[in-house]
Amino acid sequence: MIDTAVILAAGRGSRLGEITRTRSKAMVPVVGAPMIQRVVDELSQAGIKRFIVVAAPGDAELRSYFNANTNVTVLEQREPRGSGDALRVCAGSVSGTFLVSACDSLVPAADIRSLCERHEEHGARSTIGVVKVNSDTSLEARSVVRLVDTRVVEFIEKPGPGERISNVTALPLYVCTSEIFDHLDRLTPSTRGEYELPAIFSQLCKSGELVVASEVSGRHDVTNSNDLLALNMLFLGKVSPSVVIDPSARISSGVSIAAPVWVGPGCVVEEGTTLGPSVYLEQGVSVVVGASIERVVALRGSIVNGKVEGVVVTPP
Repeated sequence: MIDTAVILAAGRGSRLGEITRTRSKAMVPVVGAPMIQRVVDELSQAGIKRFIVVAAPGDAELRSYFNANTNVTVLEQREPRGSGDALRVCAGSVSGTFLVSACDSLVPAADIRSLCERHEEHGARSTIGVVKVNSDTSLEARSVVRLVDTRVVEFIEKPGPGERISNVTALPLYVCTSEIFDHLDRLTPSTRGEYELPAIFSQLCKSGELVVASEVSGRHDVTNSNDLLALNMLFLGKVSPSVVIDPSARISSGVSIAAPVWVGPGCVVEEGTTLGPSVYLEQGVSVVVGASIERVVALRGSIVNGKVEGVVVTPP
């Protein structure tokens, strides 16, 4: 039974722009909890009990968040040198068979369980979560694999022109054994100057090792503001009760609320405002008199004014 997961959370999240100006991508909010907590939740439901999080040195917010959680150990990747280098930080902290996940990719617990079960059933060297995409989907920022039945026989990260070997892409969700650290010690930097974990799986396939694929039913990646908005809308649809207002928030008279709505600590919503449907105010958000907001995520400290719809609002 696989009960340990490594969560890679040291990335800068530069594609999220202003959203990650004051926090890491692991700590961007998803209706009352950071993204990494949502990943931990799914992994926990899949049977994972111990977590090792690899974070950037300056991520004090992440460290503070997990400080009281005895099931979570936070390690540091001193420099942003790629996913392979991040995993190498865990050498000596994990043994046997373990799961590796990104902090910004959410996969249902049932699919994670299936991936672990398939790994054990086949006795594979590694097992990789995969998903099929349409033939017109860009593979520029993805890894693509070629399968024979469920076996991965070729693995290409970020394929270039003419390298589209299939429409099956690999997710940042892997089952590995501690033998992977021997490969990481021999890993050389890519053309991007990083030690990239997918290169290990490519080497394993080329050497004839058994690498197995496990298809997932769906996943939610957070790589840009639209992704973050969509994921928050999904979680808002599951909130019960459908209107949550923190006791420290101040809602003026004459505010119209259309569920689902979540108002976090210290938020101020002025009179004449139309709030919702599908609105998440994180913390310390000010909604100006007469504003009308729908399908909105307002990050902590932001100011919402006028008619706003279908965006993530960042602080000034």
